Amino acid sequence: MRALFALLALLGLAGVVLGVLTMIHGARQEPFKFENYGGPGPIIGGLLLMAVSAYLFSIWPRLGYNSRRSSLR
Repeated sequence: MRALFALLALLGLAGVVLGVLTMIHGARQEPFKFENYGGPGPIIGGLLLMAVSAYLFSIWPRLGYNSRRSSLR
């Protein structure tokens, strides 16, 4: 599961990068219009996905920790 959380964090980072690239691409067009740049959605979604996956990654128990703990009983 920890690998899945790391993968989700990478997907969130990709969303942030795509959002920034979309904003840069929209800002280069003449004339600049607010409707054309649409970058905040992927950026906010990516940041949220990175934050949630980092939290889950930090609290999820490691596999080695559980196997050692059960063998001590």
